Amino acid sequence: MPDNPALGYVPGQSLIRNRPRLSAPIVPWVAQGERYPFPWRGGPFRLTQGPGGSYSHQDVRSRYAMDIAMPEGTPIIAARAGRVLDLENSQSGAWPSPSGNFVRVLHSDASTGVYLHLSRGSVRVQVGQQVKLGSVLGLSGNTGHSNGPHLHFVVQRNSGLGWVSIPFQFNQPLQGLPNFALGR
Repeated sequence: MPDNPALGYVPGQSLIRNRPRLSAPIVPWVAQGERYPFPWRGGPFRLTQGPGGSYSHQDVRSRYAMDIAMPEGTPIIAARAGRVLDLENSQSGAWPSPSGNFVRVLHSDASTGVYLHLSRGSVRVQVGQQVKLGSVLGLSGNTGHSNGPHLHFVVQRNSGLGWVSIPFQFNQPLQGLPNFALGR
């Protein structure tokens, strides 16, 4: 029974019952004008999960994300210039955040590039800092909900209700990495 019937819920109760799963992409906005260079140095590395992946890329935040397996300590670089909007740098394991350590960069078109699962203490930028294409953001790691060292890279926009992943393209092919704008 609610503490206050006018509220209709008990304070502290979760208001989100189920996370929506989309059966088809609903993306009215696409990062079409920019092609992204690979956001890492080194390689070649292996794609372990792409858009709509069976492990964790089904929700609106990560539908078009990619996971690239790479050794811990691989330099992660800005795929586009922008301003650091948010970051985490102190997580050492799987908890408290499934994203682990990350950097979110706001681009000139209001999209953001998000680089997740970075090594603890490796983030080399600060919130509000301007970064250039190719600036080192941090080092790859295995923090958050991760099944091995990798970079989780996603381009998102703010829908007004939260972050939504959007299709994007890389500016070069790499041994079968998919064209993410086509969802392959």
